[in-house]
Amino acid sequence: MKVKLAKTAGFCMGVRRAMNIVLDAANRKKGKLYTYGPLVHNPQAVEMLKQKGVDILGNNSVSNATVILRAHGVAPGERKKIKDAGNVICDATCPHVARAQAILKREIRGGYKAIIVGDRGHAEVNGLLGYAGGKGFVVENIADVEGLPEIDKACIIAQTTQDRKIFRGIVEKIRSKIPDIKIFDTICDSTSMRQREVLELAEEVDAMVIVGGRNSANTKRLYEISLSTGVPSFHIEEEGELDHPGLEKYENIGVMAGASTPNWVINKVIDRIKYLLKKRKSRLYRFFESIGEFMVESTLYLSLGAVSMCYASLVFQGIKPSATILSIAFFYVFAVHAFNRYNERLKDEFSDPARTRFFKDHEKTLIVSATIASLAALYLSYILGFIDFIFLLFSYLMGIIYSIRIVPERLQSYIKYKRLKDLPGSKDFLVSFAWAWVIVLIPVLNQEVYFSYKTVSVLVFVVLTVFIRSIVFDIVSIEGDRIIGRETIPIIIGPKQTQMMLLILAIMTGTFMFLSTAFGLVPTLGYYLILSPAFIVMCFYIFQKRRVQVGTLFEAIIDSNFIVTGLAAFLWQLAIG
Repeated sequence: MKVKLAKTAGFCMGVRRAMNIVLDAANRKKGKLYTYGPLVHNPQAVEMLKQKGVDILGNNSVSNATVILRAHGVAPGERKKIKDAGNVICDATCPHVARAQAILKREIRGGYKAIIVGDRGHAEVNGLLGYAGGKGFVVENIADVEGLPEIDKACIIAQTTQDRKIFRGIVEKIRSKIPDIKIFDTICDSTSMRQREVLELAEEVDAMVIVGGRNSANTKRLYEISLSTGVPSFHIEEEGELDHPGLEKYENIGVMAGASTPNWVINKVIDRIKYLLKKRKSRLYRFFESIGEFMVESTLYLSLGAVSMCYASLVFQGIKPSATILSIAFFYVFAVHAFNRYNERLKDEFSDPARTRFFKDHEKTLIVSATIASLAALYLSYILGFIDFIFLLFSYLMGIIYSIRIVPERLQSYIKYKRLKDLPGSKDFLVSFAWAWVIVLIPVLNQEVYFSYKTVSVLVFVVLTVFIRSIVFDIVSIEGDRIIGRETIPIIIGPKQTQMMLLILAIMTGTFMFLSTAFGLVPTLGYYLILSPAFIVMCFYIFQKRRVQVGTLFEAIIDSNFIVTGLAAFLWQLAIG
């Protein structure tokens, strides 16, 4: 019993680019913002943009506003009309559509008529007709070819979301009717890949769920292709439509989404399907699965990982592991991350529906537990010593300062970032140093030598390891962060560049630990700790190949890196006797 998500599901490049342009403009909040028609054929995405103050420009004209041209593009005449009204145009036309527009402009100048293979009345097709300058004709099917007038020469292009098989069939029919034709296959590769993958996925599952707007042409085609395979298929817009009898009877369910379907909608659908499939599992299996989910979503598993890292840090520095120090690490990390999840609950609605549901069910329990854990950590640090208590208290105070405005009101109009929280990547750096503070620095306060090379080495190791973990989840939640207006490193430099940066950091961490050990500067435990960056590289492979869907299991795998670190220290101790 499993859910298999198609690799090509979610926003295509053009739609993702358009959505990012609109969200970035909305987050800057400079003047009134409109999209020329609905940005995408998805009601959930349109409603989300409306809540962010982005209205749809209908038949009414506006002036002194920013008008975003959607991915479908618009006719030249409409573009001129918008600009002449005194508006600023922000062009989010899909590059594939822009290519088709450029082809039409060139060929029309060369004396060719235009034949557009696509859906009559579709926004993209209407825009292309505008570039044809009254010399264009729309063909939806082979029957329409007979209705074409006498044409000496014509260029043929396709709506970018057209079915390539249908396009080829129409082209062959036109070839027999018009002697001089130029054929331009302007179908987006993403569209072809989706259609091909639907056929492949349908062979592997018992039922297919196609997610996307009912007025989305490419989503409807995916649904029709899925139906043509004979596999039971369901076309839905949102997860609530799955709550009807029948879906849970299927063993394996495939999920595909249209090019304009947001990832958060897909995630909610997958989460709902998994919930329905749970009914088929044994009571014992559901019991252990619930325990695992509770451990991960409540941050208890992550907190155990902090204990494991703290244990490795103590062993590495030659400090005898103390139950008090390990407990401080557990309580502190649990409290900090539980409060972080409370603060980020809005973003999680778009990036992690399972966590959102879990937090709604256990919100009070988690907040109370986190408060008690904070007090317990402070009390235990006081037992260790007054300096330890002050250091831990300072760490909590930094968390408070992080979220409050520090820029005077009279200067706020001149400075973009008003809080430390607003700085891109600030959370990742703060969390990394907070872990190192508790796991490395506080334990050495009562030692004779505060900062040996071993201390510095393990400090660097902990900071980089936790930093990589934090950025990985920034990549996963990039859509939610962009929606709520939070700038992160993946948003600033891009997810692919961020993944490359983290891979380099993981290699640097392993190399640093290897050389430090090889030159005898640290214990041979350093060799064992190379398992940690190696584990991270493996996780990157899993992430890129989408072998595991983003969710609770993925988070558990990533956080197991900390458990691996503690296990490596334990095995080293056994090895040296």
